[in-house]
Amino acid sequence: MAEILMYGLTTCPHCKRTLEFLKRSGVDFEVIWLDKLEGEERKKVIEEVHRISGSYSVPVVVKGEKHVLGYNEEKLKELIEG
Repeated sequence: MAEILMYGLTTCPHCKRTLEFLKRSGVDFEVIWLDKLEGEERKKVIEEVHRISGSYSVPVVVKGEKHVLGYNEEKLKELIEG
């Protein structure tokens, strides 16, 4: 499993910007697109996003016990480097 995990929606412009940022950063990451999941799996992952961030908003980028909610390059850099 990748060190960094991103939760997002394929239709979300902030998620697309976050994805491009992660690609440019050259880090090992995995993306879970919530809108590509179905049924119980989707419900379970959405609840996981809420547990992590306290919100149902995306993108959420997770590394270990830390996370960044939304697109914020400065906070994403800190997360990656930390």
